[in-house]
Amino acid sequence: MEKILVEELVQFKMLPFDLYNENGEKLVAAGEILTSGKLLQLSQYDTLFKITPQTPPVQQTSAPTQPTPVQKTEFEQQKESSELIAKAPKEIVFDRTVNKKSKFRAQSQVDMKTYYATTMFALKENANKDAVQMVDEIKDKILDDVQGVISDVKFCSQLKLLGNYQDCHALNTSILATAMGFKLEYDEDVIEKLATSALLHDIGTTRLPKELLEKINLSQQDTKIFQTHTQIGYKILKYEMGLPEEICLVALEHHENNDGSGYPFKLSGEQISPLSRVVGLCSFFDDLTSNRTPHKVKNTKEALRIMLEVGSKKFFPELLYKFVNMFNYNDLESYDEMMQQ
Repeated sequence: MEKILVEELVQFKMLPFDLYNENGEKLVAAGEILTSGKLLQLSQYDTLFKITPQTPPVQQTSAPTQPTPVQKTEFEQQKESSELIAKAPKEIVFDRTVNKKSKFRAQSQVDMKTYYATTMFALKENANKDAVQMVDEIKDKILDDVQGVISDVKFCSQLKLLGNYQDCHALNTSILATAMGFKLEYDEDVIEKLATSALLHDIGTTRLPKELLEKINLSQQDTKIFQTHTQIGYKILKYEMGLPEEICLVALEHHENNDGSGYPFKLSGEQISPLSRVVGLCSFFDDLTSNRTPHKVKNTKEALRIMLEVGSKKFFPELLYKFVNMFNYNDLESYDEMMQQ
């Protein structure tokens, strides 16, 4: 077993050896094509090791057997032709913060944020139909990871990604919406649409000034500008990416409230599409637990209490009840204490 740097891998178009991480997990098998996207994924590992195919796997003590099956990387192969992905590491500061109490592996948490940030960078540059493939890869990752841990999750906080809000919010919203889908036994097609629409619900913010998005307290003028992200997002998904109407509507409606007090059209009740109701609820919860609202909370229990106080004015009562009862209500883990840099 021999150490190798990511920088050394760029000389290979086809990998001549198996590649492992420091835990002995195979990341890439000999013979695989090294796309720019795959190099981006590998760049997130601090230490890599190469082993020729004839060499027994790490820590093997018994007689040689058939080679270990190829372990898939955290995400499916990205499009080779994507120049944006190739230059992304030079443009993006990746967030390595992890939730040490999470049911997701630490590396998986970092990978999700890294790939999301890369995808949003690409979408900001060119949100077209080809970009749907990149979003699908994140969606599939979330579906697989949530399904793999959902039966072991006791507290909602065990699903939350921590770190930079812009890197985590859409992912957390998608994870929560997906978890609701699995817990409430929605059809597979509905769960996939929830995951995708939640990932993209704030895509309109990519067309807003960066300095505006970094503000916590918005002026009246700032608020008017920020609220345009719903209509911008709908147009991006509908006309630039060509996505189904029900997914586009989530970008448009996720700030509509059950009592008609939301925006942009003050829809109420059944006027709000079903996917938008779920995603809006999950998005608000992540905003609460990320302290992006006037209500400051330390843990999930405090956030759920506020949601119950807001109640049917903002949310569909049935959905709110189901959300609050998905996991243990007495979730007292402090998010600050769960964070590990």
